[in-house]
Amino acid sequence: MNKGVTITIHYTLLFFFIYFVVFLKLGSFHLRWWDESMFAVNTYEMLYNGKWFSFYFDSVPDICNSKPPLTSWLQILFVKIIGYNELALRLPSAIAACLSIMLLFKFTAKHFNYLWAWISSLILITSYGFIHFHTARTADSDSLLTLFILIANLYFVKFILCQSNKDKLLFLLFITIAFSTKLYAALLFIPAYIFILFYKRLFKKFIFDWSFWVGLLFFILAIGSLLYLRELDTPGYLNEVIFKDAGRITSVLDNHKQPTLFYLDNLLNYRYSIWFVFAVFGIILTFYHDNNERKNILLMFLAFIVSYLAIIMISITKLEWYDMPLFPYLAIFAAYPIYIIIEKVGTNNKASTPTIKYLVLLVLIIYPYITMFNKSQGNTIKGGELQLEANEVFLFEKIKNNESMNNVKVLYNSWKGSLLFYKYRLAELDQKIDLITSLSSISVNDRILVCNYELKEKLSKSFNITLIDKINNAELFWIENKKKVVTKPNLH
Repeated sequence: MNKGVTITIHYTLLFFFIYFVVFLKLGSFHLRWWDESMFAVNTYEMLYNGKWFSFYFDSVPDICNSKPPLTSWLQILFVKIIGYNELALRLPSAIAACLSIMLLFKFTAKHFNYLWAWISSLILITSYGFIHFHTARTADSDSLLTLFILIANLYFVKFILCQSNKDKLLFLLFITIAFSTKLYAALLFIPAYIFILFYKRLFKKFIFDWSFWVGLLFFILAIGSLLYLRELDTPGYLNEVIFKDAGRITSVLDNHKQPTLFYLDNLLNYRYSIWFVFAVFGIILTFYHDNNERKNILLMFLAFIVSYLAIIMISITKLEWYDMPLFPYLAIFAAYPIYIIIEKVGTNNKASTPTIKYLVLLVLIIYPYITMFNKSQGNTIKGGELQLEANEVFLFEKIKNNESMNNVKVLYNSWKGSLLFYKYRLAELDQKIDLITSLSSISVNDRILVCNYELKEKLSKSFNITLIDKINNAELFWIENKKKVVTKPNLH
């Protein structure tokens, strides 16, 4: 078979597997709290206020989101194409995850073989920590960071193997793009770069060369411009970036303090699950590999894992999705023992062919793939989170069913990021909702959406209300009239 046809078949089949867990029904669940809704609001306000280098939240400069604007720029691109909705905001993350899987496949097929590439890619596709909330299927920055860092690291490996200035420049270019996505997280592989360069005796060749200084100058100018322009619009931003954002290693931000083994526990228990065990075996087998080029690549990937994992483990501030950039490298190691098992099947069976080997792989991977498909399509969230986000679920369902929410008032007492998204989303549909925190903003004949139990109690004590509609614990009430306050007569 023609080589080009073979490659086309491989990538077509790979995209088929990717599509059903990454892209299918990507806009079929409500916009989540915190990072996803923060980016959604920042993107909308950037689009309409023209402040292309700054983030705003509810028309106020947003220092809480200290990241550079690249994520929002990409989201705006899709908003312009398909409108301001959940799908448009999530597509950059989904596309980034898809490209990460395909790049991993291409690299592994070239330097190892197609079977190893398929095993690695399918492991990545079936990894919960790579395909779920805050990662491939939500409007955050971590999937984009993972892609740009992966590209940078693959160019770094290519430089070590070929020592080309072009690869060095491309490495520094994508480090710059990664930093433009999520600041310091792009630099957590630096200890690995330094170690590898010294170990390979290429440190001087890498540093003392015009291409490095050109790449470094581009990094400084590009990042310096992004930070300076935002500081001009939002004084105090640089102080936030330098002292608070960089201080995640030594201080707790937003109560996100976790034990040292937090990431290892998560990887083993649910984010990487059984694949983590295979990855450990793959790392052990690496030291006994007899192919020098493959062994060198695997050892460099091991250095990447150790560098990044060590830094996020010793950092005081920890969030579970910070480990996402590790998954492509772990996938190659996890694939190693499975590759050996399948190859052994071929060795013991003289009639074995590549087709039989791929059928064995399919049998091994079918259950994890179906499990991940169900998780990605189920979009199940914890009961407590579902109660907190019930208003958002209600608004999402009404928009999906083309039911008007015009002039509804949403009564809330918590985070309003995703409610702001739905306010803007409905505004794009020529519908107006008001977000209120006080009963004093309520009048007779108003329609009030509320999910918090205490707020419902206060509402029912102050007004005569009629339940109009309900989804989960979010209830839409019609205000009949205000209750009369009965005062007891003073008998004295």
